[in-house]
Order: sequence, then structure tokens, then C-alpha cells
Amino acid sequence: MEKELPAVNEIVVVRVTKVLNYGAFVELLEYNNEKGFVHISQVTSGWIKNIRNFVKENQIRAAQVLAIDQYKNQIDLSLNKVSSGIQRRKIEEYSRLVRAKKLIEVLAKAKKVSFDEAWENTADPLLNEFPSLSEAFNEISLSGKVSVLVKEPWNSELLELVKKNVSVPKKTVKGILELICFEPNGVEIIKKALSEAEKLAGKDSELIYLGSGKYQIEVVSADYKSAEKKLNNSVEKATEIIAKVKGKVEFKKIEE
Repeated sequence: MEKELPAVNEIVVVRVTKVLNYGAFVELLEYNNEKGFVHISQVTSGWIKNIRNFVKENQIRAAQVLAIDQYKNQIDLSLNKVSSGIQRRKIEEYSRLVRAKKLIEVLAKAKKVSFDEAWENTADPLLNEFPSLSEAFNEISLSGKVSVLVKEPWNSELLELVKKNVSVPKKTVKGILELICFEPNGVEIIKKALSEAEKLAGKDSELIYLGSGKYQIEVVSADYKSAEKKLNNSVEKATEIIAKVKGKVEFKKIEE
């Protein structure tokens, strides 16, 4: 059977296994610990005097796949092409997947069945409805019910397990929204655009006036992916309203 490999440009989670003067060897944790290599030129931008000041053994990092040579069994990766924000989110996403798998392991052990059987009866149905297992578990935790795709007795047993072990985290994304409208009733149009944007951002969002037509919009959600989706939707709605009167909208996301 052909082994699964990442795609070029994909962001992957790696564990550093060995650091040498010319680069670092890593394992791709999402791909059955496939071996990869980060050349010293891809560790960080700028000149490096001591590579060990930037990367250490057993460190968990996010890396971008540069090239894959299946004949040489070599995967070349870059650390410096991954921003700190993307790295944080990718590692967090991977950590959530690990925790989700551990819950399935606990369920399998409680029912005295194999992990594969537990996965087939719980995770597979949920992944037909949700983009990730962690998002499915967050929804179960929030709503207090499991998708009807998960059949009994797995449904009720999974619900109890999630209720005991999953607390929904809160993640915040933010940006600066600048709105300009030259119409005589421009103030009212901008108010409408902001109101509609705030609705799409969700009840936990916050809009802060910064002056000179600029507003900071903060969106809170269970994970970064859904928070960013809400933020994008709210900005698009404000842009749509202002564009109808030939106004101007500028948006800049705040990276943390």
C-alpha cells in the first residue's frame, strides 16, 4: 500500500529529532512520523551563527513542505515560511486532534472494543457532518446532543464522555475596519454597515471606535477557523453595503 504523504506547500506539524550544523531532521507527526529535513537556510530568516539558538531537539513546530522526492525518500521543509500566528494555530489544531483521538481510545477501552471499531462508529459519522473531530466535540459540548448519524448505544456513551472531558475554548481574532462614505446620509449608512457586520460577527463580538472612521472589530468563537469565518463574513457584509453607495472600505487583520 502506498504511504500517505503531505502535499507541497502544505503546513505540517513536526517534531525535531536531530539538530546538526547544517540543518535539522524532523518527524512529520500527522504522517506516521515520516522523516523530513529542514536546511539551515530554512530555519529562520537572516544569518545564523548557532542553529541551536533557533531550533532544539524534541521541539514541536509547524513547517511548510517545500519538496518531496519519493525516490530519495526525502521531504524538504521550511520553518521560516510559517508565521508565528499560523504556527500557533496549526499546532493547536493538531493538539485538538490528538485529544480527540484519546477520547475515542477511552471509549474503545470502556466498551472493550478495538480503536478502529470505536472510530468507525463515532468519528467516521461525525466527520461526514463536521470538518474536524474537535469541532464536532465542541458542538456536542455546546448543544448537549450528538449527531443522529452516530447510532445507539454509541450516541449516548459518546455524549457522556464529551460532557465530562470537553470544555469549549474561546479564541479571538481581530482587525481594523475603516469605512468612508461621501453620501449626505453617510453616517446612517456607516451605522447600518457596522450593525450588519456586528450581527454576523456573533453575540460575543466587540466593535470599538478608534477615531477617523476606523473601528476595531473583535470576534470570539470556539476555534480560530470559525472565528475567522465570522470575521470575514462581517467584513464582506460591511463592504457590500458601503460599495453600493460607492464608498470606501479598508480592512487590516491584526496578527498576534
